[in-house]
This record gives sequence, structure tokens and C-alpha cells, in this order.
Amino acid sequence: MTLWRQIVVSVIASLMAGVCGAQNYNYYSFSGDDMIRRSVEMGVAVGANYMNLSSSNPAVELSPKMGMRAALQFSLQWDRAYALQMEVGYLYNKIDASLGQRKSQIKSNLVEVPVMFSYRGLRPMRFGAGVVLTPLAAGRYDTEYERLEAGQMRSLVGYVAQVGVSLTQHLLIDARFTGSLGKTSNYFEGVEYAMRGWWLSVGIGYMF
Repeated sequence: MTLWRQIVVSVIASLMAGVCGAQNYNYYSFSGDDMIRRSVEMGVAVGANYMNLSSSNPAVELSPKMGMRAALQFSLQWDRAYALQMEVGYLYNKIDASLGQRKSQIKSNLVEVPVMFSYRGLRPMRFGAGVVLTPLAAGRYDTEYERLEAGQMRSLVGYVAQVGVSLTQHLLIDARFTGSLGKTSNYFEGVEYAMRGWWLSVGIGYMF
């Protein structure tokens, strides 16, 4: 067994021992490979997302279009019903922006890191809620001569809620709502405005 897998096994065993107590520890005393399979879940997901934005300046009109989302998922599960779910996701959207007669299309690129507590006791349903960090939320648009920054599309810290259904042992569909905590400062054609948004995503995932 490789070094990183030995480390994961040791950490999981320590957590389970603390939560369940010594009297229940034998329940989890199986081989390292079995522990990895039963307690650690990894997968990939793809889907569509809708982006809703509101501008503080009525002169700037924003009309988002449907976009896409892709993510790598990792879950640490214990007691069969609870899990800590972490992801690294990428979202892409286009936004039609207009200021009077001036129009352009803003391209939004987001990298998000959701961290959720997941309840899985009502199989095949899954329910999750937590926080989301967005270290990258760039918006850019092209003029006739250059590419300009439109500011941040989402605040650094937000919140997320998820509902999912396990179709098979490996196949999962889910829907989630992501909101932004706070507003961002944005720019379009020299005009500044504050912006707040939320995202609704539906996707399908494959868990290994």
C-alpha cells in the first residue's frame, strides 16, 4: 500500500476511534484497502448551471446565459450516514451586458471549493450544506481593440446547499444552490457598479 494511502487509513482510523469509542472500534477493523473503499469516496461530476446577477446601477443591464460546471469530488464518510464532502469545481458562463447602446458579452470563469456536511441516512437521497470558497472569479469582455476586466463575479466566501440521488453504486445526480456572502465591485465600459449573485446547478457524477 502506498504511503499516502497508509496516511489516509491512519487518519480515518483515528477519527473513527474517537467518534465511535473503543467498544465499537472492531466494527471498523478491516484491511486498509477495505477501509479505503468503504470510507473514502472520490469521483467526477459535470453539469449545467444558471447564474443570476443583480446590478446596483440600473444603467448596467446583465443577462446571464446557461453555463457549465465540472468538478472533482472527495468525501470522507463515517457511520454510513454522514460525510464531509469537499470539491474543486470550475464554472463557465456568458453574460450579455449593456450600457445604453454599448453592448458586449462578459465571460465568467470561476474556481470554487465547496466544503459540505452531507447526510446520507435516507438512501438513496443525499442532503448537504456548507460553505464555498471562490479563489478565482474572473469576468472579462472584449472590445474592438482590447480585453478588459469586469471585476469579480462572486465574493470569496459563500454558502451552498445540495440535494442528490444515488441512481446506482457509482452514478449520482444532484442539484445545488450557491449564494454569495456580500457584493463585489465590478466595471463595464467605465461605469462602476456593485453586484450580487446566486447559482443553480444540476449535474451527474460518477463515483469510483
